[in-house]
Amino acid sequence: MTEAAALPERLREHLLALCAIPSPSRAERSVVDHVAAACRALGASVREDDAGQRVGGDAGNLIAELPGGRPERVLLNAHVDTVPLVPGVPLEPVAEAADDSAGEGVIVRCRDPQVLGSDDKAGVAIVLELMRRAAATPVGDRPTLLAVFTVGEERGLQGAQHLDVAALRADLGFVFDGEVGVGEVIGAAVYKQALTLRVLGRRAHAALEPERGVHALLAAAAVVQAFPLGRDGDVVANLGRVEGGSASNVVPDEVMLTGEARAFDQRALEALLERIERVAHEAVRPLGASVEFASERLYDGYDLGDDATPFAWLRAAAPAHGIELRKVRSIGGSDTNVFNQRGIPTVNVGIGMHDIHSVDEWIDVRDLARACGWVGDALGLG
Repeated sequence: MTEAAALPERLREHLLALCAIPSPSRAERSVVDHVAAACRALGASVREDDAGQRVGGDAGNLIAELPGGRPERVLLNAHVDTVPLVPGVPLEPVAEAADDSAGEGVIVRCRDPQVLGSDDKAGVAIVLELMRRAAATPVGDRPTLLAVFTVGEERGLQGAQHLDVAALRADLGFVFDGEVGVGEVIGAAVYKQALTLRVLGRRAHAALEPERGVHALLAAAAVVQAFPLGRDGDVVANLGRVEGGSASNVVPDEVMLTGEARAFDQRALEALLERIERVAHEAVRPLGASVEFASERLYDGYDLGDDATPFAWLRAAAPAHGIELRKVRSIGGSDTNVFNQRGIPTVNVGIGMHDIHSVDEWIDVRDLARACGWVGDALGLG
């Protein structure tokens, strides 16, 4: 079997094995052990940090280093955690022929209505294959590769936030967590802010003296109605959780609204936050209620220049793979945000994930092979 033919087969085997291991955020131990064994078998040095302890999980970030003779130190990243699984439904990934005229594709999905976890087990499979290819390249011809497998990405990039990025001493990086198509490279992404709005009223007996109360739930509804939900140009905001109240015979005095805001530009995000706080106060004032507004930066956005080294390397290797590189922006965050924030020019490579975070999730192994072969050539691996 030729190398070109063997690559999809290896990626299929990697992906099926990885996706069969449950690893929702904070329960990544089994998959981290699996990946660590695979990296050690390739001759890489492997260590695990204390991120798991710091976020309440059972495993930390895994860092595998394969030394090279070239001067560059290249970061390769994918996260090992997934969103929560559907309770009581078996996790059984399967590979089946793609429904196309060529009949050459292999689709990986779950047999039952369950989350596959190709976000981001597909990225993990690519990083493992790139490490294998590097191990087969003469030491003097390869850069030093730093494969970083993070935990807790689905809970706000927690693993990457607790990673000692400076200790990696990486010159550039490639993340494999792009739901966009092969050839599309995410070079810009949003700033994200967590929001809490504590709506305060006054408690009273709902039957004996309701007129003495200030109904916090009614005031919270006014806040939701005034809140700039959804997309407005390049900014987006959402309220996703409501908590409050006690008994049915009590006028509630407190309701907590939890949400988020995202924007590609920091000034636009700050303007959105000011607007949210202002309209919330205006909404509750006529009702005699008040609002305590708080927000926390979860991660910074980035916008990598077209001349950045990761783009240059990918652009040089693209024609041989029939790829026309296209820089795109993402309204979502990834570990790429953290690496750029901490000084490593990093791009998020599209690998063609579909219907992520749902029971309809699937991925075509051909896309993984194209992305893997392209980046391997960009890295100059034999």
